[in-house]
Amino acid sequence: MRRNQSSSAAQGGQGDATAGAQNTSLLQNGAPNVSVQMTTYSPLEGGPSRRDFADREFQFPWKAPSDVDESVHGTVSRFWERQKASYRHKVETYSWVDWLAFFIPCVRWLRTYKIKEYLWADFVAGISVGFMVVPQGMSYANLAGLPSVYGLYGAFMPCLTYALVGSSRQLAVGPVAVTSLLIGNNLKDLVEGSDKISNPNDPTDAQKPIQQRYNHLAIQLALLVAILYTSVGAFRLGFVTNFLSHSVIGGFTSGAAITIGLSQVKYILGISIPRKDRLQDQAQVYIDNFHNMKWQEFIMGSTFLILLIAMKEIGKRFKRFAWLRPLGPLTVCIIGMLAVYIGHVDNKGIKIVGNINKGLPKPTVSWWGPMPDFKDLIPIAIVVMLVDLLESTSIARALANKNKYELVPNQEIVGLGLANFAGAAFNCYTTTGSFSRSAVNNESGAKTGLACFITAWVVGFVLIFLTPVFKHLPMCTLGAIVVSSVTGLLEYEQAIYLFKVNKLDFLVWMASFLGVLFISIEIGLGIAIGLALLIVIYESAFPHTALLGRIAGSTVYRNIKQYPNAQLFPGIMICRIDAPIYFANIQWIKDRLRAYEARHRSWSLEQHGTKLDYAILDFSPVTHLDATGIHGLEQLIEQFANNGTQLVVCNPNVTVVKAMETAGLPDMLGRDYIFVTVHDAVNFCARQLAERGVSPLAAEATELSASDD
Repeated sequence: MRRNQSSSAAQGGQGDATAGAQNTSLLQNGAPNVSVQMTTYSPLEGGPSRRDFADREFQFPWKAPSDVDESVHGTVSRFWERQKASYRHKVETYSWVDWLAFFIPCVRWLRTYKIKEYLWADFVAGISVGFMVVPQGMSYANLAGLPSVYGLYGAFMPCLTYALVGSSRQLAVGPVAVTSLLIGNNLKDLVEGSDKISNPNDPTDAQKPIQQRYNHLAIQLALLVAILYTSVGAFRLGFVTNFLSHSVIGGFTSGAAITIGLSQVKYILGISIPRKDRLQDQAQVYIDNFHNMKWQEFIMGSTFLILLIAMKEIGKRFKRFAWLRPLGPLTVCIIGMLAVYIGHVDNKGIKIVGNINKGLPKPTVSWWGPMPDFKDLIPIAIVVMLVDLLESTSIARALANKNKYELVPNQEIVGLGLANFAGAAFNCYTTTGSFSRSAVNNESGAKTGLACFITAWVVGFVLIFLTPVFKHLPMCTLGAIVVSSVTGLLEYEQAIYLFKVNKLDFLVWMASFLGVLFISIEIGLGIAIGLALLIVIYESAFPHTALLGRIAGSTVYRNIKQYPNAQLFPGIMICRIDAPIYFANIQWIKDRLRAYEARHRSWSLEQHGTKLDYAILDFSPVTHLDATGIHGLEQLIEQFANNGTQLVVCNPNVTVVKAMETAGLPDMLGRDYIFVTVHDAVNFCARQLAERGVSPLAAEATELSASDD
């Protein structure tokens, strides 16, 4: 690796020796003529020879020592050594309290808990979320096709566990709408006859075995999700959520919001119809059964829906009325139950929830096995885990940033996994962090995980003492609560933003949205993820390349399309490759470089009477070079050499240098033609031309259009 120490002097000669100007056309390739100004370039006089010009071997300071094993085994060994060193450091420095905090994260905030400042805020937040999650949990359980009490169980035991092992201090864990929809839509296909059960709380004698099997599968699914969660966190695989972009999840949740809302409209209309996944099927069923609508339930349900939306919007827009937002669901529940108790509306066509089991959840570990439906449950578990993981971790990160504390991502994932383990052991279906309840928790002033602990015991109080009261809750109330809750998931503003900013992201959003609505939830999500990955592959296989010119009076070289006044050099072509070079994109890169070569050769020869002697490649953005890429570079070296052009490489990183040296590419290229900076390479090439009697000219491009750079 060579470095030109005479670059500063050469820069002065190149930038200052100006002798006249004339207009010409640049790189004609079917594009309009480009006006350029010609400047004579004066190289250093009496300089060293070509071999001595780059006068010393330059070793990158980050270059790996030759004795470092770069194989997979060596990489794994070094990782293992780092882990052992980290463990030894902890053994030597950790106190017993530090070890307790390592395994039980709540100890971290308990050690610094300020009772006077935090206790009242945590109490208010916990009570607020508790009032909100009780009716929501019951509604979401109904959406999942489970008895309403399962929603209360899901807001009790997982909350207690997460308060101990979770790293987020404001995240509200419990049942959520999207997860409930995924479970309800998938389990009904595994349990024949479950789609005909209109009220899971009071199935008929013939439906009880069907509902019991459905409940078992929901617990087994929660166990599988817990295993996946914990495995992802323990093995630090949280990066898998990077493949679920915000455009994918935004379109998915928006489509799911409409699907969820339509599935609950039947309770507001008072009609009994089977559950359908696709929008067109739901619309057809509603049209066919609209004549069975009960006006009593419609009036009550629509009134509750309007009241819920009004309280939520007032609470969001006016800070002094923020307390209305969490109280909305509980308010309509109280009004609905009073209507049943006082007005006896259940005798006038209003359906009620019915039986709700009293008491804390019972152990369900015995339900974990055997698991004959494992092959059918594991794909559902993967989809549920991925969606829940992205939703929950994104909320937790946002809350941690807002409240200025550090979130441990893998610990957070493990905490959610342990919360689901506890839920699967005590009659709960899958739970995760909730957008709406976490927002209320944060806005109510939650400071630590104690708020989540208090929320759990609010639900526990309801389970122990108040479940007989909720059996008189009208079903239309639950439907109105779900519909009002999912309106916040319809992210139409995000679609408008993506359309303005990035059309490809908008395409992914629409694919996810329309796929969920018109095909199915899983297929729609799969299509969106596949399309997003296809875009990634496309952008990787067709990377950006650029023809570079020098910014006048500097040693900076930039894309001439972005900087049309950058100076070009007849006889010296400068290009940049803005991506790793590997099997998927090497052919595209070769084609682009050949196109640049043809244009620059024609321009140099026809306009300035100079043949193309040097092609400089800026490797600064190239982070990786595989075997196919090396083979492609070998072909380029030969092809350029056959055309009388010497290939020059600038600033390859240590990984690329090692790959090139392993393949013997520096010897084939010539070690004198590898430089640290583009400017060093340009000065070197200009001097070689000057030594051969060729006087390079710097061309200042003032216009460049219709370029395909």
